[in-house]
Parts: sequence; structure tokens; C-alpha cells
Amino acid sequence: MNVVLLGAEQEAIEELARLGHTVTVLYVAHDRVVMEACQGLITHRAFLPSFDRPELAWAALIHLGVADQVDVVVSGHEFAVTTAAILNDILGCRKPMDARVALAGRDKPLQKTLWQRHGVPTARFVVFPERPTSVGGFRDALGDLAPPYIVKPTADGGAHLVFRAETAEELFDRLTATPELDAFMVEEWQSGDEWHFDGVVVDGRIETFMVSRDVNPCIEAKNGNPFRSIALPPKAYPELYEEARAFAERCRSALGGRNTVFHLEVFGGPGRFVAGELAWRPAGGLVSISAQHTVGVSLWAAHALVHIDAPVPAPAFEPTGVMGFVCLPVKSGFRNGVTQEDLESLPGVRHVRMKAPVGEVMKELKTTSIAVAWALVEGDDVEHCAKRMDEAIRLVTELHEAKSLP
Repeated sequence: MNVVLLGAEQEAIEELARLGHTVTVLYVAHDRVVMEACQGLITHRAFLPSFDRPELAWAALIHLGVADQVDVVVSGHEFAVTTAAILNDILGCRKPMDARVALAGRDKPLQKTLWQRHGVPTARFVVFPERPTSVGGFRDALGDLAPPYIVKPTADGGAHLVFRAETAEELFDRLTATPELDAFMVEEWQSGDEWHFDGVVVDGRIETFMVSRDVNPCIEAKNGNPFRSIALPPKAYPELYEEARAFAERCRSALGGRNTVFHLEVFGGPGRFVAGELAWRPAGGLVSISAQHTVGVSLWAAHALVHIDAPVPAPAFEPTGVMGFVCLPVKSGFRNGVTQEDLESLPGVRHVRMKAPVGEVMKELKTTSIAVAWALVEGDDVEHCAKRMDEAIRLVTELHEAKSLP
């Protein structure tokens, strides 16, 4: 098959190439490192300024001379899910996902509306299609939403432009100081633990499933507390897995995804789960690699397989420990001096993906994914894994003090 991948995901590229498919990758700026690593596996390639504009991707395929040869377009990034569905329709390819279903996994108010319609617990919300002009009008539009409030774009990722406010007045002032948010949604703050459920759906059934618990709320990453999550081994938590899978199935069914991988963010806990957000793609960071060590399946490889209607191999697998994924801290505004070798020598670290090369000025913490590197950490159990992640964060902070310069 001739497969177009929107976004450069190494596991997906390697799996498609291994099966002998012709791979075309349309990529954006942050994909360049992966493009270099996989250049021998890619037949055609073209740069895009954004995945949000389907006409740019369509034109790129025409410019490459492959638009009439494509069998399927596969999303390799959250922002590309709807674009992939639209292109499959335009190009007359096989359609793993209808564009309406794709949009339900991209637009947060739409998915919450569908969940409410199907009786799935989710936060109450109000959509603002344009910026409010007065505090009084804004307060009236919020209606009976109870503070504290969470503000977020209707379609974005990584907690970008997400913040919390205690009152309508504080919220209005924050919006005034955030010109990027001309349109947005406001929802009620959800207390309790944060989780993410990740799975592979084949013919409307969840075939592979993994439960992970966030060590700290995602939004805290923007205040200097790096994002961390721990994958829970299925055999150690059978009742939790049974309830979580049933809840994920309700969320999936309401939105309509039938052949896809999903990433579902959830609040609360057993007996009181509340749906947060769902995306029709594997989770970011190192969650896919964590899944290899927890449930025996690469989520990105599975994502590619279900889109080309190929079977996802059943794992013959026993986990040896508990895996966690951590965004190792940056020292914003400084040139990184921490090396891959430094990080690979940390206790319990099993895999490292550098995000800030040595010598690069490290970014300000504006999203959950900003880090000097992503690291997979192994522990004997959940508590041990969490302690090792805390230790890794402490040691990297010390390394920055010693090695990262203005």
C-alpha cells in the first residue's frame, strides 16, 4: 500500500516499512529529528507549516506527484486527525474514520456534548466563540457554572493556553492578558486524581487497553512541577482495569470511533470517573513505549496497523516492573548542558528521548510536554517508580545548575 503519514512518528514509520508499504511523510518543524532518523524508510517527504489546513497537505501530495497513488492517509499527530479523514474522502482512499467522528475526537465541546447526550459523566462547560467585552456580560454567560474555572482552547493539546481561575473577574482579567484566546471554552474544575486510558479499537471493540495514573495534575507542569504518569500492570489491578475499560467503552461508543487508537484523559477514581478529553491517536511523550513494557503493544505501531486494516499482533508478554513516563525539567532561558548519557545513567531510567539538544536554549514552560528530555523510568512497584521519577527530577535540576549556562 501507499501510505501517507501526517506527522513523523518513528514507531509507525518503522512498522509500515517493515511490512513493505511505501511511506510518504508530511511533517512539521518539530518532526525533523525523527525524519532524519527514519530517512532511509521514507519514499516521499514534504514540509507543512501546519496540520490544521487540509488544503496544504492536499497540495503537497499533488506537488510530490503521489496524490493519485495514495491508498490511505494516517494521522501521526493530534492536530492531523481531522485533516487525515478529510483527505481520505477527497482522494477516494479507504476511510478508517469518518470526518464527523474525527472532529468529535478533536473538538472538546463537541465531544462533551456527545458524552452528555449519552449519559457519560463529564464537566459542565460553556463555549465562547469570541472574546467577551465586559465582566458583567461574561459573568452572565457563565451562567450557573461553579468556580473554580478551567479555561482552554476548543482544540489544542499539552495544556497549551490552559489555566485556572477562582472567580469570573479573575478569569476575565486573565483572558484580557491572553490575546491568543479569542475563542475558548470554560468548564468546571474537576477534583480528584487524574488518569489516562489508552487503547486500540478494532471493529468497535477495545482490543488492547492500558490504565495510567498521573502523579500530578497536568496543569501543574506549567508551574514548574514536571508531568509524570505511571502505567499500572493489568494483573495487579484487575478490578480497576475492568471498570476503566467499561468507562472507556462508553466514551468511545458515544463518539463513534471503530478502528483507531485512543487517548482518554479522566478525572476522579473508581466508582466516580469523569471524562475529560479524548483524542483518536496514541498519547504523546513516551506512553507508547511504556505500553510496550506494560501491555506488550506499541500504540503507534498499532495505530498504523488499524488504519491499513492489518491485524494487531496479540502480545505474548509478562511485564517485569512498573513503568513511568516523566518530562525531565528544563532551566528556561539557559543553554542546555545535560547530555543523553547523563540522563541514561540516572537510577531506573530505561529509555531517553532528548527534547533540548546540548547547546540549545531551553523553552519556557508553557505546555506539559516541554522538557530537556522525556524518560521512561522503571520501578519495582508504583511507589518505587514514583520515587525514582522524583529522584530523576531532582538530579536533573542539579545537573542544570552545574552544566547549563546562560
